[in-house]
Amino acid sequence: MGIRTGQQFIASLQDNRKLYIDGKLVRDVTAYGPLKGVIATMAALYDQQHDPALSDLLTYRSPTTDEPVSKTYLEAKTQEEFRQQAACFHFRTQSTFGLMGRLTDFMSGFLLDQAVGLRAMGKFEAAERAQRIVEHCRENDLQVTHALIDPQTDRSKPDAPVEAVRVVERRADGVVVSGCRMLSTLAPVANECYVGPFFPRKAGEEDFALAFLIPMNAPGLSILARESFDRGEDRAQGTFDRPLSSRFDEGDAILLFDRVFVPNDRLVVNGDIDAYNTMMKLATGYTFVQACTRSTMKLRFLTGLATAIARANGRDKTPRFQAAIGELCGLVNVAEAIRAGVISQAHARVNAFERGDIMQEGDGRGEPKFALGAGMAALNFFFPSANTKAAEVLRMAAGSGALAVTEADYNHPEIGPLLDRWLIGPNINARDRLRLMKMAWDMTGTEFGSRAGLYERLYSGDPERNAIGWFHSPITAECEALVKRALEG
Repeated sequence: MGIRTGQQFIASLQDNRKLYIDGKLVRDVTAYGPLKGVIATMAALYDQQHDPALSDLLTYRSPTTDEPVSKTYLEAKTQEEFRQQAACFHFRTQSTFGLMGRLTDFMSGFLLDQAVGLRAMGKFEAAERAQRIVEHCRENDLQVTHALIDPQTDRSKPDAPVEAVRVVERRADGVVVSGCRMLSTLAPVANECYVGPFFPRKAGEEDFALAFLIPMNAPGLSILARESFDRGEDRAQGTFDRPLSSRFDEGDAILLFDRVFVPNDRLVVNGDIDAYNTMMKLATGYTFVQACTRSTMKLRFLTGLATAIARANGRDKTPRFQAAIGELCGLVNVAEAIRAGVISQAHARVNAFERGDIMQEGDGRGEPKFALGAGMAALNFFFPSANTKAAEVLRMAAGSGALAVTEADYNHPEIGPLLDRWLIGPNINARDRLRLMKMAWDMTGTEFGSRAGLYERLYSGDPERNAIGWFHSPITAECEALVKRALEG
C-alpha cells in the first residue's frame, strides 16, 4: 500500500472501536467534535508525504515492495542514512512544534529498536516476528501508539500487579489476555497499539511478559480516554482562544483488555522474561533520536514563544528577561548537541553490533569505558528540566497578561475598538498581542498546558525510579574509581 493520504487516515479511524470519553461511548471518532482538530493535524502530516517538494525528505522506497513509505521506518546504518532519518524526524516534529510526543514517529523508532535488540540477543525467531510487525506498520502507513505501564494499584511493590495485562488462556493460534495498561497517549486516534516492556518481569511472571501489537478495534478492548482539552466547535472556542489545544491535544487513555485474543503473528514476546527485560536495552537508539529531536523542538518553541511574548510587552529590553531567555537559548544549543551525540552514538552502536559486540565500550582512556545511552539520560533528566524552566520563563514573561479576554470580546462592536486603543504593545497591535497571550495561556495555564508540563516530567517514566537505575549502572563505579586514583596520589 505505501504512504496514505490524510483522507485515507481519517477513513481508517472509522472502525467501530469502543472509545469512552466523559462517560459516553464514541463509536466514530472522526465525528466527535473535540477530536476533529488533532485528527486534522495528523491528516495534514499524511498529506505532506505526497508533496513532491517533500517526498525525498519524508519517504523512501520500501525494501520489500519498492513503494514509497515513511522514512521514520528507515533502519539507518550509514552516516548518510542517519542524517536522512534525523532530517525526517526534525521536519515532522517541526510541523507540530514538538507538542505531540507520541505521534507514530516515536513508535517507528521503537519498533525498529525492538527488532534490532532481539537480533542482538540472538532471539532470532522473536526478532523475525518483530520485523514482520515493523513491515506491517510501515507498508500500511499506520498510526501506532503504545501502552507500556501497569496500572497504579500498589506502586510500593515491584511485582507485576494482578490487574496488569496477562495471559488468561493459551491457544495453538495465539493467546487470550485480560487486564489493564496505561497511559496510552494518542490511543483515541491511533490505528494500532503496541503493548510491550517497561518495568522488568521476574521469574514466575511469565504470563505478564508480553509484547504484541493489537488494532484499536479489537474485540474485548475498551479505550477509556480522559476528557478532551479541545472543546470542539460545539462549545464555541476555537483556534484563536485555544491555538494549541485545538490542534495538538493527543489524548491519553487507559486500555482495558477483557479476554482480547492476540494471534501468534501479532506476538513478539510470549513468556520469555529474558527477551522482555533486555530487548530495549540493546536497541540501536532510533527511539532516542526521535525523542530527543521532539524534545529539542519543543524547547525551541517554548523559547521562541517566551521571546515573542517578551517583545510584545517590552520585557525584552530588561536585563532580567534578556538573561532568562538567553539561558534558554543556551539550553537549545545544549539540546542540539545532545541530539547530534545521540545520532552519533546510534551509528556507533550499529557498527558495534555488526562486529558482534553487544556492550559498546571505549578503550577506557580516550573515551568512557561504558556507553549506556546519552539519549535516555537526556530524556530522564535534561529535557524535563530544560522544558520546565522554559515554561516558567514563558509564564513570567507573560505575567497577568496571559489572563486575556476572548476572541468574542475582541469581535464585539463596542469592546473591540477600545481594545485596539488600549491593549497594545511595542510595535504590535491589540489583536496580534491578544493572540500571543492566548497562546501563552494555552501553553502554561489551561488543561492542555498543565498536562504538557506533567508529560515532560514523566515522559520516560518515574523520575526517581530512573535515577535509581542510573545509580546501579556501571558508570557509577567508573566515576567512583576516579576518587580512588586521586587518593592513591
